[in-house]
Amino acid sequence: MNKDQVIHIGMVNSFNLLTERFTFQDIAMSGIAMFAHTPDEDISAKDLDYIIVYFQEIEMFEYCAELLDYRKKNFNEDGSMKVKECECKFPSIKEYKLKSTCSACKKRLVR
Repeated sequence: MNKDQVIHIGMVNSFNLLTERFTFQDIAMSGIAMFAHTPDEDISAKDLDYIIVYFQEIEMFEYCAELLDYRKKNFNEDGSMKVKECECKFPSIKEYKLKSTCSACKKRLVR
């Protein structure tokens, strides 16, 4: 695999993870688990913008549109995250996913 292919696969894997097309486990088991961001942490607005620009440059505009929608839903205009964090003393977890929430208060569990 050449450098351009590695970069592209990392971008596509990050896109698939962020848009929840595939889970981290799905991608990890594929043998090509490369990402454009750190997959077990929330992506920063700066890193997300970098991925969007990548897809713009290679004219994959449908990916750009979905990532711009993701950005709008998850970030404020200044780049800070729109996160409502769980403040429960003992959070309840009934389902594990990329962005897990407390089943009691329905707010995000953020480390």
